[in-house]
Amino acid sequence: MRSRRSISDIVAVVLLIVIAIAAAVIIYMWLSGLIGSIHTSTSITQVKLEITGANVTYMKGTVSNYTVTAYVYNPPGSPSTSITLGELMLTNGTLICTNNTPKVKPSGTITPSGTATVTFNCIVSSQLPAGTPVEIVLVTPEGTQVMYTTSTS
Repeated sequence: MRSRRSISDIVAVVLLIVIAIAAAVIIYMWLSGLIGSIHTSTSITQVKLEITGANVTYMKGTVSNYTVTAYVYNPPGSPSTSITLGELMLTNGTLICTNNTPKVKPSGTITPSGTATVTFNCIVSSQLPAGTPVEIVLVTPEGTQVMYTTSTS
């Protein structure tokens, strides 16, 4: 008789463990589904800018002044935004210059499905050879960074 009771105790403990694990898995699946739906609904409002083209031109007659021009597209579904920071860096990540006042034309704001031209000046300590690969980084007020690789001219 005693051996039967000990087996039933073991079966009861194993059953409780299985039920607890099943309950934990169900709760996890429910919470991950809830968190996933919240994440999806907020990601729609994230800025998704694209740089479609850019150039970095040396301004002759100046010490080492470059004009950086980037052509930006804001896809449909992305909120209106602007550009608050422009950076020029070498492709190895070395920062060449930062400009806190880039100009966004035509209106200063890039609307959904809209395009704009972003320009800023960059003063460097020495002229870069023509054809040097560089990255243009634009930053929005929301903190979104958009990068584009081109070369100097």
